[in-house]
Amino acid sequence: MSEGTREVKTGTEAVSAAGHTFKAIATLIMQVSEQVKGISAAIQQMAGGSKQIVASASKIDSHSKTAVGQARTVSVATEKQAASMEEIASASQNLANLAQNLQLSVSKFHIS
Repeated sequence: MSEGTREVKTGTEAVSAAGHTFKAIATLIMQVSEQVKGISAAIQQMAGGSKQIVASASKIDSHSKTAVGQARTVSVATEKQAASMEEIASASQNLANLAQNLQLSVSKFHIS
């Protein structure tokens, strides 16, 4: 009987040890589960940050396109203004020539 008692005691100790091991495994599984939840939350935060970055980049792109359009408008207006200035310069030169010719014509008349 003492052999049977030892075997029962050994079996009981083995079951007890297995129970402690299973509890340790369950604790580790719960820890891993909490870590996975933390990682998931961090990934969601990163995704939210990424969405904000994409939205900001879209706004920058939109503003850039607007600025390019405005720059083109200014460029066209500048070209038109330069053309107008050239016309004014040409007209001024023509007026100066006419004035000079008029002055020569008037100088031919003598009033006595």
